[in-house]
Amino acid sequence: MENLSGLGNDIASVPSPNELLPLDSPAPMILFWVITFSFCAILINAKLMSRKISTTIYLVTIILGGIVLGGVPNAVMPIQYILIVIGLRGEVTFYLLVSLILGLLLYSSLLLGRIFCGFACPVGALQELISKINFKSDLNGQKKAKFHIEISSQVSSKVRWSVLGILFLLASVWSITILPEFNPLSGFLFLRTFTLTFLIPLLSLIVVCIASIFIYRPWCRFLCPFGAGSSLLSRFTGIKYRHTEDCTDCGLCEKICPTQEAAADSKKGECYFCNRCIEICPHNAIKFDMI
Repeated sequence: MENLSGLGNDIASVPSPNELLPLDSPAPMILFWVITFSFCAILINAKLMSRKISTTIYLVTIILGGIVLGGVPNAVMPIQYILIVIGLRGEVTFYLLVSLILGLLLYSSLLLGRIFCGFACPVGALQELISKINFKSDLNGQKKAKFHIEISSQVSSKVRWSVLGILFLLASVWSITILPEFNPLSGFLFLRTFTLTFLIPLLSLIVVCIASIFIYRPWCRFLCPFGAGSSLLSRFTGIKYRHTEDCTDCGLCEKICPTQEAAADSKKGECYFCNRCIEICPHNAIKFDMI
């Protein structure tokens, strides 16, 4: 992990997969992702994703994927590899496996939207649980929540793409890779190893948790490099939450959505399937559907 800064010119100094990945094999990461993703997709499609079930899934993801397995699935890790290779002027194909994993994760967003970010990512699940403090599922509760800050998806998108651009600029021009230093997913590794290498990511994770009290999913919406690509591809998925003919345009779903993505004409690039819109709809007029 000493080479995570990405400085240097020798490709041999690139950290090995065992040094960077939280597990000796990517198999547990892929297995956990596939099971969680598939299970949640089935529940959402069958309209069985209740508040109690979703909370249980969040807790399982945080405990098993985060604490026990060390922060997996870690969708940011493949991007860290790519940035390191760019910084060292190496070949991206050197990390073909992680590039393939990144491609599969992004494809899942194109296929069914941001179910991965919503339920399978430990940091995403942790932010979602914390967000319930100030981002409620009913208007009365939301009005009483005094300490929430609403930021439009347009603003969050601009910030996130700017951050991603800066990361690639630093790696390509100055051979500096700073993403491993503040990736909160790596903070879970500190809880497994108590290694000082992961202390800064742990502090980053703590900051994200605190910010989640006031801002809905701050890491996902403002800083996560995987979230930038996932948000873009999710806009083009054919399967997403849609308004049915029972919709009366009452606007309740739009008022309660923390990302302002509940409108009928929304692309749903920032929809994390939190189900607030479904819970508040008085006519059961929103469903997971295909064009």
